[in-house]
Amino acid sequence: MSGAASRREPAARFASLFTPLRLGGRTARNRIVHTPMSVSYGDADGFVTRRQVEHYARRAQGGAGTVITENFAVNVAGRQLPRQTLVDDERRLPGLRLLAEEIHRHGALAMVQLVHAGRYAGPWDVYDARRRLAPSAVPFELTPGRTVTPQEITVEEIEETIDAFGRAAELCERAGFDGVDIHAAQGFLISGFLSPRTNRRTDAWGGGFEGRVRFALEVVREVVRRTSSSFVVGVHLLSDERIAGGWTLHDAVRLAPMLEAEGAAFFFGIPATFETMRLPANAALMKQRGYSVADNAALTAATGVPVVANGGLGDPRDAERVLKAGQAAAIGLARALFTDPDWPRKVAAAEPDTVRGCPCDPPRCLRTQLTGAVCDRWPAEAIERGYLGYDPKDSPPTSKPV
Repeated sequence: MSGAASRREPAARFASLFTPLRLGGRTARNRIVHTPMSVSYGDADGFVTRRQVEHYARRAQGGAGTVITENFAVNVAGRQLPRQTLVDDERRLPGLRLLAEEIHRHGALAMVQLVHAGRYAGPWDVYDARRRLAPSAVPFELTPGRTVTPQEITVEEIEETIDAFGRAAELCERAGFDGVDIHAAQGFLISGFLSPRTNRRTDAWGGGFEGRVRFALEVVREVVRRTSSSFVVGVHLLSDERIAGGWTLHDAVRLAPMLEAEGAAFFFGIPATFETMRLPANAALMKQRGYSVADNAALTAATGVPVVANGGLGDPRDAERVLKAGQAAAIGLARALFTDPDWPRKVAAAEPDTVRGCPCDPPRCLRTQLTGAVCDRWPAEAIERGYLGYDPKDSPPTSKPV
């Protein structure tokens, strides 16, 4: 797709994308989900900023049916990035409330992704200076050429972390969010428990399949217990570790119905971890169009709740085909909506060729992620100010600094 003169297509061609989506006790206006993508617009102390509010509200303004934030850490021990937002106590509520309000003001469901980074917790430049929690003390390559070893999380710390997820979800509901998306993928703490490669425990939190999935089940159970019946709880689930001896799609298909029984109302199936995606066999994975569709189709067949397919589905023709084929119930877009938040509006107007695509390789948004992500395809004035938020005329009177 390009920014050239549009080629109008029949609106009915994209009808599946714009039918309402039931997520637990809430209904989204369409099946386009803004998926979590780290942009690091928070502040160093973990508070929500105006820039952050405008970023997410702008994606709602562009027409997404559901807006899920980048991962917010449930406590300091689980924080990965230096400008990552924390959801750990009541001091965070004013900013979180404003964020939820502004997303809602533009008609989208508002959700927060909750994470404990586990062995990937930062700051990385002083990795050995404090405890980095993992199911087992298994060395791994944190960055190319640098091997580190996290500490084995204690049973007491496991219980504290489960409580932290529950408390964070409770705070999100008090702030007015419609739900949370629990991050159990990419090698972060929950997915670390799932994998037999990284979980070598011999107690009740490890060993066979039942022990390794216990932490994920307990987190979902606690989040559901501490929130209302209408609050939506989703799971970003590691679908396949893509390495010999690791977590497999068969395992994910087995676990998903168990999570659903605990109250999970939707899933994302996410293949590979930060570590395994660097393997030669997986090097080109993220460049493939619809690289997670097959995994999400398997989860769709195994569960009775919506599954969101994401990854390489920025062409609405591809997205529509996935929905029509029944491979997923919704489409997740991250970089596509970062590049052009009006993707939904343009596609709804049957003008997909007016969408700004993402040609970067590697994308500039990833190269600027630690300091505040920027996109080369934005208008010059947006790049100059550092982000594509509201235009001044659109900035709401309630959007004051937080």
